[in-house]
Amino acid sequence: MDAAGLSRALNVGTIAQIGFVVRNLEKSIGEYERVMGVGPFMVVDFRPEKSFVRGREPAIHLKIGIAQLTPALSMELIEVVSGEPYHKDFLEAHGEGVQHLGYLSDDYDGVLTRARSLGIDVLMWAETDVAGMGHVRGAYLDTLELLGTLIEVIEVKPF
Repeated sequence: MDAAGLSRALNVGTIAQIGFVVRNLEKSIGEYERVMGVGPFMVVDFRPEKSFVRGREPAIHLKIGIAQLTPALSMELIEVVSGEPYHKDFLEAHGEGVQHLGYLSDDYDGVLTRARSLGIDVLMWAETDVAGMGHVRGAYLDTLELLGTLIEVIEVKPF
């Protein structure tokens, strides 16, 4: 299946985010602000209440910086602080850079069901309350080979 066919089959939602994995969040934020004029960044200390990574339920801790690029598109910079999230594997294999495209979905569970029916693995998911946002669920779909990046399905339910 090509990328256009995959998009139709998944009916994933609206693109809302470009996610980058970085080694040092503060340094990366400074570089994007100075060189590209991106910012300001909202920094989130992300320790999800529930997480699942390749068949395990590890405790994970990420530092995330989020900046709006346009009213509808944000940039997310992700630093692994501890644990074994998929971001760590990605960073070791590919280095810093674009790791995922994030899509806001009103049908989170349906997208994951459709992905599995198409043979697309869910590499990682997490669920937690995020101050200033609401209850957030996110899942990474293994589309790296097909698209050159992962797809993240995101659901946000405001408090």
